Amino acid sequence: MTSEEHTLETAAQTLRDAQETVHAARRNLTAAIVTAYRAGEPVARIAERTGKSATEIRNLLAATQTSRRA
Repeated sequence: MTSEEHTLETAAQTLRDAQETVHAARRNLTAAIVTAYRAGEPVARIAERTGKSATEIRNLLAATQTSRRA
């Protein structure tokens, strides 16, 4: 295997690892948003704390079929 092939494979693996890290972070953020909402925190405050828009938070809650009822 040439040095170029090794570099390409290493870069591809690094990208896969980074993508998994991003997916895990998104799952954790989603769980934290759902928990905060169910605890009674307003959508606007969650949006402010996460740097997302209220629409993004509402869409996430709708996609996860989240209500204030646990």
